Amino acid sequence: MRNSINATIKVQNIAQKVLLDTELLGQFSDGYWENSRNESWKYLGDVEIANDTENTGVVFEKSVPYNYKGYSVNNKTLLEYVGDRMLAKARVANFLQTSDIDEVDCLLEYACANDISMGREVTEDKLADKIEEWQKDSSEFWNKRAANALSFINEVGFDKFMEAINSDYDMKAMRKDLTAITKILKNARVN
Repeated sequence: MRNSINATIKVQNIAQKVLLDTELLGQFSDGYWENSRNESWKYLGDVEIANDTENTGVVFEKSVPYNYKGYSVNNKTLLEYVGDRMLAKARVANFLQTSDIDEVDCLLEYACANDISMGREVTEDKLADKIEEWQKDSSEFWNKRAANALSFINEVGFDKFMEAINSDYDMKAMRKDLTAITKILKNARVN
């Protein structure tokens, strides 16, 4: 059950925003921390994420819940399970300087994440094969993911998208952003 307390998490950059939006918020409520004693996720139910390099932290609308605690998101076990897909999404967002990567979220996760985390270049053929597989799939869900990915790639430009996927944002850079997010989550205050 989520509480009706509104909050904004103010982060330093687009990669941090994407890491929270696409993975970490879900890990708080029904992922890595779902059975922990830290129930702060209940207060992050109606959260917004905003870039604010000068004023980072978790900003609650009326009051900081008495039992709010931050999270350490630079966690080896968490990264072991979802670090590859987090890295793929943060890499593309960082290079393109956009947090609006919903249309390629699945493509990055299912076609690129393993190669990126292993330090291998993602090839054009690998992307094309995954999109073609989804187009041929009998489910509307995967057909839509293929259409979304193609739309995003066409808008950005194929060459630029390939540059983003194979850019130099690496695990070390992501861990630095995760360390910053941990500090941000511990800096709770009222607006």
